[in-house]
Amino acid sequence: MLSEVALVAILDSVVCPKCKVGFAPDTAICPICKIPLVSEDNFEEEPGETPEPVLLDDDLSSLKELRAADVAWIHHLQDKLAEAGVPHRIEQSDPPRMLFSVYVRPEDLPRAKDIDDKVFAVEVPGSEGMPHVEDLDFSSCPGCGNRLGEKDVKCSSCGLVLFPTEGWRCSNCDEEVEFKVAVCPHCGCDVDWSKL
Repeated sequence: MLSEVALVAILDSVVCPKCKVGFAPDTAICPICKIPLVSEDNFEEEPGETPEPVLLDDDLSSLKELRAADVAWIHHLQDKLAEAGVPHRIEQSDPPRMLFSVYVRPEDLPRAKDIDDKVFAVEVPGSEGMPHVEDLDFSSCPGCGNRLGEKDVKCSSCGLVLFPTEGWRCSNCDEEVEFKVAVCPHCGCDVDWSKL
């Protein structure tokens, strides 16, 4: 009969053959790659695979966010960053929606953005030539050209709704909340409008 320690050691050795992340013993499918996990004893590195990512443990406040997206997109981006040797960090940014953010050091941001552009082209077919959000001018109404205030949600000249005020969801409990409330009435968590 196996001791409890030996049994736990056997059960703890499941790993994803693609992303190489270990999981709890009762996990059968990798939630990141959506493929079956294997025991660590049966895991073998395949030659020519994507290099191991260089993961950062820097303080998050010292890093720049490259992108927030779903698991599949982030996994694709992580593979490309690893191939280029760009150190990065991944954090879950929106648990109810399973969104993750990739962070890089400020000095690596230009190179990482180039890589992200290539991943974007694969993940969003037909996106070639789309402008980046940071390159867009939000100081005037796209409908009539009227000058906009920083907090305008509707153009005062033509009435174009610039920012929908309905249908927002709390990032903690995923319940609908009114526009610009400070605290979710459903779960009591602070609502961070900068991340919605």
